[in-house]
Formats: sequence, C-alpha cells, structure tokens
Amino acid sequence: MNRREFMASMAVGAALPLLAKAGADIRPTRFKPIELPGLEPRPDFWKVRPQEIIDICERATKCSRREIIAHTPLGYPVYALFYGDFPDAPPQTNWSAGASSTTWKNYMGNPPPAKQTFLLLAGVHGAEPECVAGTMNLIQELETGRDFRGKTHRELTDLIAKYRFIIVPCANMDGRAISPDHLRGVAWHDFRAASQGTWKDGSLVGWRGSKSWFPLPLDKVSYPGGYPNADGYNIMHDATPGDIRTAEARGILNLVARWRVDAVLNGHSYEYAPSAITPSAVDLPAKVERVNAISDRINAAIHAAGLRAGKIGANRTPTSTINLNTVLALASGALTLTLECSVSFDRPIKPPKVKPTRTYTFDELMEPLFIAVREYLADGLNRPFLVRGTDRVFGD
Repeated sequence: MNRREFMASMAVGAALPLLAKAGADIRPTRFKPIELPGLEPRPDFWKVRPQEIIDICERATKCSRREIIAHTPLGYPVYALFYGDFPDAPPQTNWSAGASSTTWKNYMGNPPPAKQTFLLLAGVHGAEPECVAGTMNLIQELETGRDFRGKTHRELTDLIAKYRFIIVPCANMDGRAISPDHLRGVAWHDFRAASQGTWKDGSLVGWRGSKSWFPLPLDKVSYPGGYPNADGYNIMHDATPGDIRTAEARGILNLVARWRVDAVLNGHSYEYAPSAITPSAVDLPAKVERVNAISDRINAAIHAAGLRAGKIGANRTPTSTINLNTVLALASGALTLTLECSVSFDRPIKPPKVKPTRTYTFDELMEPLFIAVREYLADGLNRPFLVRGTDRVFGD
C-alpha cells in the first residue's frame, strides 16, 4: 500500500453504533477502522471483535463472578470474569498501609484467601489481538471443556483450578473497535500504522513517538492506531499515581487491589518472535529477581515448543520502564510480567532491515499465551508468589 492509498483508507468516518448486551450505548468511533487490502480472512476460532468479546463474556456461566470494571470513552464494557471462590469482604486497608502495619491480616483478611489470586490481562493495546484471541479461547475451554478449535489444555486448566483466576479479556475495547482482526503477514509500515497510527501527512506516529503525547493529539492524526483508547490515552502508560486518567486503568487497579491479586500476566504483541519481557527494576529487588526467573522459565518453554528460533539468555538486566505493571504492583504487592506474542513473524532483529525467518500460523500466534500462563501458574505452586501468611511478605 502506498502513502496515497493509505491516506485514502484513513479518511475520518463514523462506524455504526453498537448496543452492548450489558446495556450501555456504544457511541460511534471518531475514526474509520483501518483497512488493509489483501488481509487474509481470520479463522473461525479467532474471536476478537468487540461484540464477540461482549457476547462470550455475557454467556459465561461457569465463572463465579462477572463484573464490568469500567466503561471506555465510547461506552464499551470492560469485563472481568472470575473463576474460583471469591467470598472475601473488601480489605480494611490498602496494600501500602497494610504491608507496613503490624500484621498482613489487615489487608489480606483473616483468614486470607485459601488460594493465590492470578490476573490474566489482555488487550491493553487494542491493535494487539493475539492475547485477546487466546483469552477468548481459554474462556471457551473453561466454560465448555474445549476451546473454539475443539482443543483442550488439560494441564493448564488443572493448574487454573488451583488458583483464584481472573480474566480481563480486553481492556481497550475502543482500540479493538477500529483495529483489524489481525496483522498476520502485513508489511512493517502497515503494522506500525495500524498499531500507533499516522499523522495527517501520512507519516507514522511510531512506537516511541506515540509515547511523546499523553493523550495523543487526535486533531493532528489521520488515524490514531489501536494503541490508545478513543480519548487518545495509552492505557499501558496511565501509570502516574494521583493522576490516573482512564476509567480502564482505574478499573484494573481497583480490581487488583480489591481482590489482593498475587500475580499478573499482561498480554501484548509486537513484531518479533514471542517472549516474556524483562521486568522493570522499579520494584522491590526480591520481586524483580522472581519475575526475571519466571520470565526465563516462560521463554525456555516458548523456545522448547518451537515458537522462536533463538534462545533468550537468562538473568537479563531489568529495565527502567515505568508503566501499568508498576502501579499494579503497588496496588496489591503483585508480581507483574508482560508477555509479547508475535503479530506475524519470527523476526530475529529490528525490522525492516531483515526479512522474517517464518510466518506463524494463527494457532501459533496465540499459543505463547497458553504456554506463559501454564508456566507462570506452575511456578507459583512450586513456590508461592508472595509469602502472605506471615509478617514477612517477600523472600524464602
């Protein structure tokens, strides 16, 4: 697609309004959904459209709770599905105060939850559908015994049963509403345009460039990408204490604090081979070390499954990144880890200089999510994520 064709496809328009079953009126989008000529049809199991997400969450009956934790600027509901036992009353204090008090019971309750609490979070960037597709298939399996392909992940579902398990299948429904079903096989330029958007002159906003604005100035773009919500906010970076600007981030933070979440997997996608990302150093050292070890375990399993050509070295240096994971860790003391699935290719180094070595199938695009959840949960059974049952919360 050349620039003229791309600009024509990005003409501002309005999508049809949608009425969600949850009862909220969905407002029209300001920007026309991006069109990528030649994009192959998605398979039937690839359920990532907003109405599909709403319908699947509304049909869920095996979950013990179903909550709408926020509404997006366009009015879409952000769902949380709860699997397991969640009878506990709200904490009498917050994590910050409770962790510094005379007893952990003030935050965790007395007795504390019998099982650890795990949050699977997907779709914080609406243009990244791989983990959304994975969570939709996981919900289907938890509800019916098989995913939308008719497959089972018995080891994974057995592990889930040993936790209190919360799924937020798509945090950024606004971004999902204007994004393609997938980006498999697209050119690098189109991938960036669909993800972070384009300025009115047709140039790319870019990954780094998108973070130069908060919110993205929507009057200056021809298309905002599926990264931000409809107000232009990148939810992943709505992470300034005292200045949380999106209902989506507030809802996730309240969820984590209210239910004393012990561990979070934050599912994203990028243009490289899949991997669990190195944690940020902006946390307690014992937690950083633990998350790094879990990340190594997940990456080894992804490599063993044949989903990336190269191994990732162990004990990587933590980053200095501050984002949603940072404030989620502050909300409940949780371990937080980001998984990056691939949008299309096993690409060894930065594009567009090197051609990809392979193109993943749709099954392979979402498989790293199942692997990451499995390995994360298994690690937490070998050694609790947090030592909540004593006055010493971290360490052996």
